[in-house]
Amino acid sequence: MKVPLTATVLILTIWLIASPNSSCSARRVVPDDFDLFDYGAVHHNTPTDDEGFSQEAFREGWETESTTRDSFNRANAQTEEYDPQAFLEAWEAKTNTFNVVDYGAVGNGLVDDTKAFLKAWGAMCASSTQGTLTLVVPKGKRFLLNAVAFEGPCKASNVNFQIQGSIVAPNNIGAWTNKEMWIHFSDVQGLSVNGGGRIDGNGAVWWKACGSSKDCQRPTALHFNKCHGFQLSRLAIFNSPKNHISICGCNGPRVFGLLIWAPKDSPNTDGIDISRSTRVTIQSSHIATGDDCIAINSGSSYIKIRDIKCGPGHGISIGSLGQHGEYSQVEEVQVSNCTFKGTTNGVRIKTWEGGSGYARKITFEGITFEDTKNPIIIDQHYFDKRPTSATDINKSVQVSDVTYRNINGTCTDEKAITLACAGGGCTNIVMNNVNIKSDLPNKRSYAYCDNAHGTSSFSLPSVPCLSH
Repeated sequence: MKVPLTATVLILTIWLIASPNSSCSARRVVPDDFDLFDYGAVHHNTPTDDEGFSQEAFREGWETESTTRDSFNRANAQTEEYDPQAFLEAWEAKTNTFNVVDYGAVGNGLVDDTKAFLKAWGAMCASSTQGTLTLVVPKGKRFLLNAVAFEGPCKASNVNFQIQGSIVAPNNIGAWTNKEMWIHFSDVQGLSVNGGGRIDGNGAVWWKACGSSKDCQRPTALHFNKCHGFQLSRLAIFNSPKNHISICGCNGPRVFGLLIWAPKDSPNTDGIDISRSTRVTIQSSHIATGDDCIAINSGSSYIKIRDIKCGPGHGISIGSLGQHGEYSQVEEVQVSNCTFKGTTNGVRIKTWEGGSGYARKITFEGITFEDTKNPIIIDQHYFDKRPTSATDINKSVQVSDVTYRNINGTCTDEKAITLACAGGGCTNIVMNNVNIKSDLPNKRSYAYCDNAHGTSSFSLPSVPCLSH
């Protein structure tokens, strides 16, 4: 259908007046082998800010291609003729974009912008416009947000929460309206959260007030609940009061290209916690915190973790499972091509005495340790106080079908492998091509095992309770 010239000119004029700086951004796809740290985002000889993070290097990693230009301008770069298709593409991009500044956000780091964000989210979520809808948190601004819930379902099948600038939490505990979760996404399908920006949880005030007490309520920075198939990528997330990211009740999420950082002495600041979720992929990220880099909790299955740089922190953990006598289930976990540097633990399975259920079909492969205190550990005697009865001791989560393959590196102690299994024993534990040496001068690494059963081949140190 041909567009009448007068109508075209009129529409174009109105659009240009109303939106002089509109842009149409093309979606970039990050390759599977993309590693943020190849661009120096965390590197000792890269200029950094006070927290040891290079914002320029981080941004450089995501901006390896030139910025895509507005469709209308691009179509008319070589000619003065009007291109209706380019105009429609640019117009569609504008109507699909919801900038928080247009809804009243100030972005000076002082004024609370929570209501403006909710207005922008509400408008986007209620929009019937076709295509992917994008909420934009613009670059060059610092937005103060209190506890906020972005809830679905939305009318659009795909929504993009694009954080280009910075989002910061209140630095006054008394100002918080919700002390359980800070930024919460719930029941949003087709969600992607990305943009190359920064999220700062201002956790220091909480760590000082709560110390290491797990009874002191603190908010998780990013919480995803029942957001099936969401993608979280290309962000730096710092200083959460508690765990940085929580994935709960989600099927098929994918997480990649993140930098997660908190001081190594910050209490209970897990990088990513997974619970009651399935078919989760986490890859190509660097996690450095005061607790587990990644923790896989009960109800989780078909978890793939690869190309993770962990450290400092407490390693990658299955559990803890079976707390307070609970029945816990974790199965089908693959952890591959990960590096642990300066961590308290490496790959760990931890269960509480007196629990029940199972942790099974778990593989750790292609793992490298550097100055790790406990590289390989199964701890079925995890507790914060002694059991109150013999029954508690006799019950345990069943650990089985665990494989350690192609693992090498160094440990800070002599004990490189710990298999401390409960009364029921750990079964079908496989060690294949494991080589872990002690950093201590003239000391040889060794393995401790109790009630573990399985096989070992080409393992250093030798694991005495496994058949050779």
